[in-house]
Amino acid sequence: MRRLLGIALACGLVGGALVALGGRQPWQEARVLDVPTAPDAHASVAVSLGAVILLGTLVVGVTRRAGRRVAGAIVALSSVGVLVAVLTADAAWVGSRFAVLAGGVLGLVTGVLAAAFGHRWAAMSGKYDAPGTRSAHESDPWKSLDRGEDPTV
Repeated sequence: MRRLLGIALACGLVGGALVALGGRQPWQEARVLDVPTAPDAHASVAVSLGAVILLGTLVVGVTRRAGRRVAGAIVALSSVGVLVAVLTADAAWVGSRFAVLAGGVLGLVTGVLAAAFGHRWAAMSGKYDAPGTRSAHESDPWKSLDRGEDPTV
C-alpha cells in the first residue's frame, strides 16, 4: 500500500504541475488586426483547477483516513473539471493543451486512488503533534518527572 501512496502522490504532483503550467501557455495563436486575443477562459479555469490538484495532492499526503478520502474526491472532481475545460475549448490542439489533458488524467488517477484506498494508507507519525493530542506513554520521561520519579536511574 505504501507504493500505491507514492504512485498517487507522484501522479498528482506531476499532473497538477502539467495542468498549471500547460494552461498558462497559449492554446491558439489567433490575432485580430495584429492584436492578441484575450486569454481563453477554458485555459484560465484549467490553471485554477491545476492549483487545486497540486494542493489537494499535498493534503492527501499529510491527512489521515477520512481526510484523505475527502481530499481525493476534491482532486478527482477538479481533474474532471480540467478534462471538461480541455475537451470543450475552442482552440487548436497544441502541445500545451495535450500537457493539460495528460495532467488532468494524472490528477484523476490520484483522486480516484486516494478516495478509494486512502483510508488504508499509512499516515504520518503523530510524534510531533501537540502534547494534548497524543496519548501519554508510560515511558515518557516528562510524565515520570511529574510522578516524582527520576528517569535517569
